[in-house]
Amino acid sequence: MTRTRLRMILVLAGIVPALVALLFAVKVVAMLSHDRDGRSQFEDTDYLGAADEFSANGSVNWFEPWISAFDEGAARHADGDLEGALERYATALEDVPVEEECTVRINIALADETLGDTAHEAGDADEAAGWWQAGIDALAEGDCPTDSGRGEDQTRDAAAVDQRLRDKLQQQQQQQQQEEQQQQQDDQEQTPEERRQQRQQERKERRLEERNEDAIEEEQDYEEDERDRDYSQYHW
Repeated sequence: MTRTRLRMILVLAGIVPALVALLFAVKVVAMLSHDRDGRSQFEDTDYLGAADEFSANGSVNWFEPWISAFDEGAARHADGDLEGALERYATALEDVPVEEECTVRINIALADETLGDTAHEAGDADEAAGWWQAGIDALAEGDCPTDSGRGEDQTRDAAAVDQRLRDKLQQQQQQQQQEEQQQQQDDQEQTPEERRQQRQQERKERRLEERNEDAIEEEQDYEEDERDRDYSQYHW
């Protein structure tokens, strides 16, 4: 092999690692930039903007890909997009290291809790119970209430969330049992004829209420027509 040929090989062999290092540096700079901008926007309560910045890190953070998904989930969580947050948290769980698993799972449980609270306020007891139970299960799957990866402080935090969810679930179950017992008691105290009359009375009240609502709407429509009528065409 000639000296010129050998020199070309050595030069090329040196260029390839240099290019890899350069590309790596570019990715690191981009990753740090997105992370910095995302955290700044999060602090400024621009949660959607923060979510976009964190999402952009998904393609550049080779070392800890779970962080991008988790941070985006946290931003969506803060913005109120709880189901979107849960999707990102689930993605983060795929790559999260064991010591950080409960960091993700606690946020999952908190999102489940809020969804359950919303369903409870809307009067959907079954859906509320389902979300609260999902939060309990998420924590249990990582042993978070008893042995979180970050130590005693995180374990206490997880245990507090777990207990709160269990209390809500128990209170709702007790309330449902009381309502069922009260209904059974009411049914037992009434004769079949009384129950028939009560149902008839309830139907009459509903029809009367509907007629009243219709009358109010008609009156409102009439008043609006009167306000909109152009009286300038009338002369006396």
